[in-house]
Amino acid sequence: MSSTHRGRIATAMIAIALSGAVAAPAQAVTGDSAEQAALKRAAAACGSGEICLWRDRNYSGTPWRWTPGSGYRDMPSYLHDHVYSFYANARGCFIDWNPQEKRPVNPGDYAKAYDTNFGRRIDAIAPNC
Repeated sequence: MSSTHRGRIATAMIAIALSGAVAAPAQAVTGDSAEQAALKRAAAACGSGEICLWRDRNYSGTPWRWTPGSGYRDMPSYLHDHVYSFYANARGCFIDWNPQEKRPVNPGDYAKAYDTNFGRRIDAIAPNC
């Protein structure tokens, strides 16, 4: 490639860059994403000292509320093996009986799609594991 050809290519690239024809990297959309909005909605719906559990993903519908003072509780039939999202403002323990497995839950824990994890197995909840 001749130096003249290289010079023309360089000049053309500079002109394109200066004209704004080269796209800049996409910027993140400002404000809350749908996920952040759903998480804020869950946090607002779940009171202090509660663990809130939803049958649907993304904290949709009416939550079932549990507090450590309630002690051990079997999941209501509609949530048994169907906890698809949760938000925790308290410590607790999610329990599956067959095979027995326990998962500690701490304040600040949450999942918007827990059916991809332990939510399809939860049988009960208790204050301690």
